Amino acid sequence: MELKPVPPFDFGLTVTHLHLLPPARYSGGTFFQVLRLRSGRLVKVTVKSVGSIDNPRLAVSATPEVDQEEQVEIKDTVSFMFSTADDVKRFYSMAEKDPVLKRATQALCGIKIQSVPTLFEGLVIGFCLQWVSFQRGVEMIECLVRKFGERLDDLYAFPSPGALAAATLEELKECKLGFRARRVKWAAEMTASGWELEQLGSLPDDELKKELLKIKWVGPWTAEATLLWRFKRYHAFPMDVWSAKIFQSLYPQLKDKSLDEITEFASQTWGDYKGLAYYYLMCYQKNMTQKRNSELG
Repeated sequence: MELKPVPPFDFGLTVTHLHLLPPARYSGGTFFQVLRLRSGRLVKVTVKSVGSIDNPRLAVSATPEVDQEEQVEIKDTVSFMFSTADDVKRFYSMAEKDPVLKRATQALCGIKIQSVPTLFEGLVIGFCLQWVSFQRGVEMIECLVRKFGERLDDLYAFPSPGALAAATLEELKECKLGFRARRVKWAAEMTASGWELEQLGSLPDDELKKELLKIKWVGPWTAEATLLWRFKRYHAFPMDVWSAKIFQSLYPQLKDKSLDEITEFASQTWGDYKGLAYYYLMCYQKNMTQKRNSELG
């Protein structure tokens, strides 16, 4: 199977920025993940770049062998996960007017937003990352994957809604979820009983955000983050204290500004592309930090 992303597209940057979360793996330029097809069947999918940034091509393979209908499903899922159909050229043109964002797009040319395969998976991951350091949250996710996910060869699938719904709170808390255990179990029980989360993707932006905010334990930040990372709604802007500090370090005029004021600055400066600007600037800051640490080391 082969995909031809809309250029420019840098597969390596897209996979590794901002973060690669369990159960996905990336090694030697190849992305690995076990996907659960609509039929419930598990397949090990590998994705590798065989093109260039300006002429991108992705080679996609799956084991065990899949039929033609399953190939279409896998290609659609992989395309969505790596935003291969998204065209960022207009965003790049807009970035030319902003010296900071221009440097970010030049340093990270071809990066697109990576998503998890399902909204259920994204919701569970979001709950695990609430009110905790990123590293601790990843450890929780990794534990859930290994404890409740099905194994295929050397990889694990993300736990199914049924598997997490069947787990007791005590079993979930063994992954050090704490209060998050109840949230994860609730989401799993709702999904296992027929909660059609994926249908939300057909809603217009404003309605989609309203529906996300109706979900138990989903607040404004989680809703905005879901709009951006899961649904690729590029006007979304998940501003919090951590990201505010990054914007303030990149734009001196934002020093001492509130979260609402920074969001207003983003709307006036980048309009409907403020979500993409957010993503690029977060990745750019991470890139600069890693470079500084490497130079110091």
